[in-house]
Amino acid sequence: MKNPGKNNLPRVAIHTLGCKVNQFESACLRERFQALGWEWVPFREEADLYLINSCAVTAEAQRQSARMVRQALRNHPQSQVIAAGCAAQLFPEEFEKIPGLNEVIGHHHKLQIPELVALPKNQSPSRRILLAEEEYSIEAHFPLPQEKTRAFIRIQDGCDARCSYCLVPRARGRSRSLKVGEVISGVTFLVREGVKELVLTGIHLGQYGGDLNPPATLVSLLEILLPTHPHLSVRLSSLEPREVTPALFSLFHRFPNLCPHLHIPLQSGDDSILQKMNRPYSLEFYRRLIQTIHRDIPRTAIGADLIVGFPGEGDIQFQETIKFLLEIPLSYLHLFPFSPRPGTPAAGFPDPVPDKIKKERLRIIRALDQQKREAFIGYCLGKDFSALVLEPAKEKGWIRALTENYLTVSIPGRFVKNERIRVRLKTLDPTGIKGEIVP
Repeated sequence: MKNPGKNNLPRVAIHTLGCKVNQFESACLRERFQALGWEWVPFREEADLYLINSCAVTAEAQRQSARMVRQALRNHPQSQVIAAGCAAQLFPEEFEKIPGLNEVIGHHHKLQIPELVALPKNQSPSRRILLAEEEYSIEAHFPLPQEKTRAFIRIQDGCDARCSYCLVPRARGRSRSLKVGEVISGVTFLVREGVKELVLTGIHLGQYGGDLNPPATLVSLLEILLPTHPHLSVRLSSLEPREVTPALFSLFHRFPNLCPHLHIPLQSGDDSILQKMNRPYSLEFYRRLIQTIHRDIPRTAIGADLIVGFPGEGDIQFQETIKFLLEIPLSYLHLFPFSPRPGTPAAGFPDPVPDKIKKERLRIIRALDQQKREAFIGYCLGKDFSALVLEPAKEKGWIRALTENYLTVSIPGRFVKNERIRVRLKTLDPTGIKGEIVP
């Protein structure tokens, strides 16, 4: 062990790439390490163990994962370094080529890492990988956020969809759900500990409960949680278009503690590309859905994922996407350049889009995304929202808070961590949204 930390404890640093489920799992790991007597430190600081929780959703995410492994080994040659997560699960041999790496650990053993590092180290990198299909259960974990403000809980893992570009089902296995009783117990614990906002997350959140006996649904779970904890704000991480149902709509009207924020992947604004992606909806369906949300729950933030440069996306298809995006009231976009992933059907599709064209199209869509964000903020200016105080702002005497519809606002006032306040959005300037507390 290197020089011990300030409390004479071994130190662990975790770098997380990718989705909210990965972030949740890193929080579980931090809590487990601390329970075993480790001190958690930021990744840039000296540590005895560096853990990279990797991502493989794009080739760039995979490259970044390997880059962080190499960086940790280069900067801290005496420390132990472990690669875990999706990229480690799918491409262990790529990580084993990196000199000095201690362990390559897949999803099945990921949350056991704090116990595994106590075992004697091998002379060469050891691999702890099981096929994703061999995993049949989801463990109940409810890590407390460090500031006890917003907590993420994973209620579902895996995916049964077969999008033509996606490796996630191979990395995470089939859809698996946490039992309803375990979710209820975990949420009760978090509320008792002072958590004010809960983010329900999963790899395919809308598939929650289909594998349980008796079956459950996300809506049936929310119908228990929302009235039981009326002072807890509940936010949903991401839902597929056909999973935003009338039954879910009714919950937004019945329960004010269900945050008006929906992230609904689009992926392309051209029907022919959606078919190649194996996405089970049409543009007309998506258009009606977004327009209905905007009309019936008007202050809802609506985000979407978009893949730019999918094979076969010519100028006509790209222009159709631009036209479609201009027509629908989205609040923001998450953009991804298409990245062929080994073993997926799309990796072999004809008519690939050159990287130079992808970059130009990304530039165009990013400008459109900025317009969407500013238009949504402009729509919200002058209106009052419930917000959760997160931290002091950079400006002295100001605080930062997150509104129910996912806007970060700076407000003059006294900082009281984890306080629920009422705010009025006033202006948007280059530093962000400014508001005031409503008495």
